[in-house]
Amino acid sequence: MIYLGLMSGTSCDGIDAALVNIDDSGIECLATYHEVYPNKLKTILLSVIAGKAASARLFSNLDCQLATCYAQVVKSILSQANVRPEQVQAIGLHGQTIDHNPPVNTWQLGSAAHVAALTGIDVIADFRSLDVAYGGQGAPLAPALHKEVFYQGKPLAVLNLGGIANLSYITEQRVIGFDTGPANCLMDLWANKHLQIDYDQSGLWAAKGVVCDDLLQALLSEPYFSNRPPKSTGRELFHLKWLEKHLADLETLSPQDIQATLLALTVMTISNDVDTYAADASQLIVCGGGVHNTTLMSQLEKQLHMPVISSQSVGVNPDHVESVLMAWLASKYQDPLDLIQITGSKVAHRFGVLYKGKVETKSKEADS
Repeated sequence: MIYLGLMSGTSCDGIDAALVNIDDSGIECLATYHEVYPNKLKTILLSVIAGKAASARLFSNLDCQLATCYAQVVKSILSQANVRPEQVQAIGLHGQTIDHNPPVNTWQLGSAAHVAALTGIDVIADFRSLDVAYGGQGAPLAPALHKEVFYQGKPLAVLNLGGIANLSYITEQRVIGFDTGPANCLMDLWANKHLQIDYDQSGLWAAKGVVCDDLLQALLSEPYFSNRPPKSTGRELFHLKWLEKHLADLETLSPQDIQATLLALTVMTISNDVDTYAADASQLIVCGGGVHNTTLMSQLEKQLHMPVISSQSVGVNPDHVESVLMAWLASKYQDPLDLIQITGSKVAHRFGVLYKGKVETKSKEADS
């Protein structure tokens, strides 16, 4: 059966789509697609995620605007793959997280009702809030898929480098996963502030800087890093004001030295958690946009005592693992999933809510 996954992550850069065939023989990715957010939409999203006051009308408009973007991406990938809407069993829609605040709530925008109506395809969405209601973190959800796709019988670690980094540790009997802290989000914000670019390509700017140990230790003192899993985080904690608060107590540093220190923070928090929770892993498989940051990848390999490889090396496109996850979750909609060890939920439960796109309607002639 064919499912379509749509993912918008904490990097807030746009929409990833994956068209996936899922059956008893496994998971086969048929096509992928990426659409960047329009600049104005991205700017507004980042401002509300950062906590800027906004009206209910703005949130409602963003909900529908995102849905329109998602529906257009659906049409684009189906056209690219020459697949008809009626061939798609369901769309797995993540939406754009604008507030992640477990154990209180988690909130994603991108109206599933409108996507279903615009595409004519059933949509499974709202994957996280029931888990939070049951006492879980609602995140990360990827570790369950990581076992399906990557596990080969030996203890394994899988790292996703999006805006936030999340780590999975997988054995035959056990799967755990949690957010380690920032991956790209702080580096992207800092590069945008000083270079007016979306991200530090390949980490070349960071590579020219010198790590400031005092700043690094101050950043590492954040209590989140010492919390034990299950745990999850986002831009609600790791934002420019968080960084600037730590900078205020230090002597003036060059912007590129701060970028180098932010990259070191990502490396240190990941390596500390790998050493604590996945020390016997046979290798670390890395996916997400951060896999293209060659400086980050090389620093991870120097810091860790295991092979560090891109998921591309094992045949999985690193940019689309999470959109494949959304398709996979949609395929599991009928089945409660036990992610208790990952999210900390009190019970196993279904993930997602169904919005019908394949609505049977009666014509006026049939009524007359």
